Amino acid sequence: MTYCLSCQSEIDSSASICPHCAFPLTKPTDKGGGFIADVVTRPKIQVRVDLATTVDRTGSTERFQEGIPKAYGMILDHVSKKAREVKCWLATHGDIDCLEYPEILTDGGQPSQAIEDIKNISYGGGGDPAEHHLDSIEFLLNTVPWTNDPSVARGAIIAFMTADTKPTKSGISAAELGRRIASKGLILYLICEVTPTLWELAQAANGLVFPISNDPDPLEMQKIGSQLAASIVATIKGGGTVPMVASL
Repeated sequence: MTYCLSCQSEIDSSASICPHCAFPLTKPTDKGGGFIADVVTRPKIQVRVDLATTVDRTGSTERFQEGIPKAYGMILDHVSKKAREVKCWLATHGDIDCLEYPEILTDGGQPSQAIEDIKNISYGGGGDPAEHHLDSIEFLLNTVPWTNDPSVARGAIIAFMTADTKPTKSGISAAELGRRIASKGLILYLICEVTPTLWELAQAANGLVFPISNDPDPLEMQKIGSQLAASIVATIKGGGTVPMVASL
């Protein structure tokens, strides 16, 4: 088995076209007996991606202030290459117990604006190590104007976080929040220091977890764009709203 270079789906190594996204994989050589890469310019998927991101702006995340913009830029670059349009919502969050509420920096803007905004985040504050990560994700879920038509746009939430999370102010559990995310057809990506509660959230949402770092792996970040593309193609072909998700 091998993986499609476009959508990262597992495919048979002898396939010439990806059965998931129709990406041309190989073609016979003129000399026979082998295959060479088929160099093509693949048209963008004609669906918009709505990408909502929250960044923990407390002092505990300051040590990753170089890596967060790098990772975010890699993600947006890859997603922008695959979708006809990308709309960005970028928010930061702190410790609500210290009156540090979520703030929206980019409100349905272009990737270029969101990248500039994430570079200018000021880190500091926060009380005890645990922060209100769940509240920030719930904030995006309830605030961003997600479309209900997957043929028009596909949505995803990305959260950059350190340390553990406090319970939500609304009272819903991490698992329930994850289920609500999945029920809206959204894909969840956590770039964080993994804790049991955040892991529970990711599992309930059928999401993916990546380690937060100052040296993000380009291939790991590419998975986000590739999975979004595969999910969009699957939705268009199957008419469903359930994302194609790799195992955690």
